[in-house]
Amino acid sequence: MKLLNVTRAVAALPLIALVTPLAAQDAGPVQTEAQQRSETAWGLPIYDIAHDASVRYGILDNGMRYAIMRNQTPDGAVAVRFGFDVGWVDEQDDELGLAHFIEHMAFNGSTNVPEGEMIKLLEREGLAFGADTNASTGFEETIYKLDLPRNDADLLGTALMLMRETASELSIAADAVDRERGVIQSETRTRNNFQIRRIRDYLKFIAPDTRFAGRFRADGTIENIDAAPAQRLRELYARYYRPDNAALVIVGDIDVAAVEAEVRERFADWTLPDAAIERVEGGTIDLERGPAAANFVDPDVPYLVVIDRFAPYRKPQSTTTDFRRSLLSQLGRAMLNRRLEQIANSPDAPIISGGISGSDFFELYDQASLTLQAKEGEWREALSIGEQEWRRAIEHGFTQAELAEQIANFTRSFRDSAQQQNTRQSAGLATGILGTAKTGRIFVTPQTNWEIFQQIADTIAPESVAEVFREDYALSPALVHVSSKAPVEGGQQAILDVLATSQAVPVEAPSSDEVATFGYTDFGAPGEVVSDTVVEDLNFRQVRFANGVRLNLKSTDFEEGKLRYSIRIGSGLLSLPDDSISTGLFLSTSLAQGGLVKHSYDEIRRIMAGRDVASGLNVGGDKFSTSGSTTMIDLELQLQLTAAYLTDPGFREEALSRWQALLPPFLASADATPQAVSQFELPQVLTDDNPRFGIPSQDGLEAVTLEQARALSSAQFGSAPIEIAVVGEIDEAAIVDAVGRTFGALPARAEALEPFEDARQASFTARREPVTLTHAGAEDQALAQVYWPTTDDGDAQEEATMRLLATVMRLELLEEIRENLGASYAPGASSSMSDTYEGFGTFSTSVVVAPGDAETVFATIDSIAKNLRENPVDADLLDRARRPMLENLAQQKTQNPYWLGLLSEAQLKVDRLDRYRTLETRLRNVTPQMLQEAAARYLTEDEALRVRIVHQSLAEDD
Repeated sequence: MKLLNVTRAVAALPLIALVTPLAAQDAGPVQTEAQQRSETAWGLPIYDIAHDASVRYGILDNGMRYAIMRNQTPDGAVAVRFGFDVGWVDEQDDELGLAHFIEHMAFNGSTNVPEGEMIKLLEREGLAFGADTNASTGFEETIYKLDLPRNDADLLGTALMLMRETASELSIAADAVDRERGVIQSETRTRNNFQIRRIRDYLKFIAPDTRFAGRFRADGTIENIDAAPAQRLRELYARYYRPDNAALVIVGDIDVAAVEAEVRERFADWTLPDAAIERVEGGTIDLERGPAAANFVDPDVPYLVVIDRFAPYRKPQSTTTDFRRSLLSQLGRAMLNRRLEQIANSPDAPIISGGISGSDFFELYDQASLTLQAKEGEWREALSIGEQEWRRAIEHGFTQAELAEQIANFTRSFRDSAQQQNTRQSAGLATGILGTAKTGRIFVTPQTNWEIFQQIADTIAPESVAEVFREDYALSPALVHVSSKAPVEGGQQAILDVLATSQAVPVEAPSSDEVATFGYTDFGAPGEVVSDTVVEDLNFRQVRFANGVRLNLKSTDFEEGKLRYSIRIGSGLLSLPDDSISTGLFLSTSLAQGGLVKHSYDEIRRIMAGRDVASGLNVGGDKFSTSGSTTMIDLELQLQLTAAYLTDPGFREEALSRWQALLPPFLASADATPQAVSQFELPQVLTDDNPRFGIPSQDGLEAVTLEQARALSSAQFGSAPIEIAVVGEIDEAAIVDAVGRTFGALPARAEALEPFEDARQASFTARREPVTLTHAGAEDQALAQVYWPTTDDGDAQEEATMRLLATVMRLELLEEIRENLGASYAPGASSSMSDTYEGFGTFSTSVVVAPGDAETVFATIDSIAKNLRENPVDADLLDRARRPMLENLAQQKTQNPYWLGLLSEAQLKVDRLDRYRTLETRLRNVTPQMLQEAAARYLTEDEALRVRIVHQSLAEDD
């Protein structure tokens, strides 16, 4: 577990903004009569939309479906997905949790792979457990996933062998089942948070008579996992793991014909049972039930209002008629969501966010659902806003200006997807193709979608969107689910009374706002280039302007029609006083909402419709920055927008209002789980309350003002060094000119980053007595962590050695704590050696456990650390740790994010380039003796700090 300094908490604040209801997939258009022209080899009907002909489909004689596609992004890699049409809803009452249990047993022994060897076999081939080797179980499907770093025949053969073993050869031995019970219970404990509890309650309210309500993290699962005999798992396995219930998808840099031949050979002997497969009925929803209300209560939950309506299911078809209808429905949703966004961004808004979605409820019913996150305690106002805005769209439709904004956004999305279709990632393609096995809808190219959209876009009018919106969203009476920290006074009737009162309020037609012209296109005389060189070995270009702005460029073909950029300014939190860290967090989360002096944030959103740009800046430990992806068409506008935020930020009242609204739900969630406490509270314990680690006090967060934010950021925004990096399919000359007209035209910048030596001081606490912290989540959740102080990353080889030692430690923890003890789902280890704080670093282990297992886990960690100190690492263990790291590094070098990271500070921190140049060599240089020496130096018994995070009710026992 890495030690979180305060900057990492920035990302957590916006994540609480919107919790959407669970739904199966996008809304399907109404059933239409269309002439079927042909079908895919999977039997999926093809009407007047062409399927992606590059996918080769097939069905074996035993009924197993397969699909194979050649794709060269990433280069030389292969994605394998094996899906089974079985999930939680297929379990009988005495089988609760067993579909997921079978997924675990796929990694625990089969006819030809002994227990404990599958993961090791893949690690030796360069696949990391969890990252490249994984599986998942949901309501209706179980999916096994392998992401192969190489396309050599032996590795692909191994992958197919393992999938064939999963198909019918799992041992599911009684002793292995018993060992795995604790692992599954740990996973269940880890995921038992207020979000999961809320969704369970929500489903039981909106669809009480369906299996989906009764099978989501079902009550009784924990008891059944402890009690179910191995034979019961084998029976469920035999019922659903059969060839006519499976689909195999392989996408990557492969010879399709050769792979197809191997698939047919390996899976041909999988026997199809004589009996037909058993299916269960999904259940029903009473469309006449509403209006109805429910209240979910949890002290950590944000105030959420969800309004649901249902209608009979209308099965979609892959036709241009249905495409058009679906597009109209999506446009209506987008326009309503834009209205809710505008409301949320106003200074006195009672909501933080809101959005409507259209879906089918697992192909049983059509579902329309609107979710709003209210400010603390303001659920009544949120419910009224949601009901009235939904009704306003039904009664009055949409304006031409609203439609034009969304048509522009949709145009960009369809166009860019088409331009980038030849460099889509294989993993995403494999997942998409496998999804059609369940949905029955054909897989099409982005280019096909773009061509159809172009034929339709000019024919769309607000009236036609409104007509479809009314059909899709004026459904059954409302079901209202309110989440709150304390019970709603008056209960369900009080919620219904608020709904009824709102429904009696007349709603007016929406107003139409004009679109302003962007006011930040002229930053002065274009900057002069004073230096232009090439870094030959890394093949990128370095440019410097007369005002000191630096630019790094690298042309690649990894992402067609796309580029990635980063803009780095100054020194971030290092430039702020110790007592002003809260202001830095505010700037990161809310600067965008403050808009610009000439434009509010909502005005910017309208102006930027159809353009791929992002507002605001992030604040890191040692930099202000923004980064993202866009196209050559939109890059100069992105540069203009960011330069405007740098030179003329608005600091409008709505930014502070939003910040103040985000704080209460964020602070409530900061102790909701052991992991949250580890992120937000523990860092200050480990650094003796260093204000730059963890989260500032509530008083400090609430005391932020716009005046402080403006004053503290002005110096850095006005004169600190700037470095820009652009990577991808680019026109280098055009980018140099665009940067010259924007950042290059600004007043002179400082030559070098300020040292801020005082702010860089951090030290690991001197205390070594065990630490106990508390959380307010589930009582059966605990976290056992051990921290050792290390140092900063000044020694590049030592940093690589410690990184590898952490991976070795993780593999040992998996072996001892997960596999042998069955005490935890995903034990972890991490080395974090700072590049910001002098002499500061940590090495840590983190294990989610049942509270009573903490001492056993601590003893196991001590034993592993002792062994690492006293003995060289086994050669096989070192290979299994190092090989996936090397394969991952090789794959990273074929992708733009890696090169953007390299270029983002290539001039301001030129010495860091050697870290990229030498990482592979440094990892390969690590020997068993080096790992032993590192463990002996840092992982000593007297330096270890044990940290236990338990439920607050157990604190006195410790």
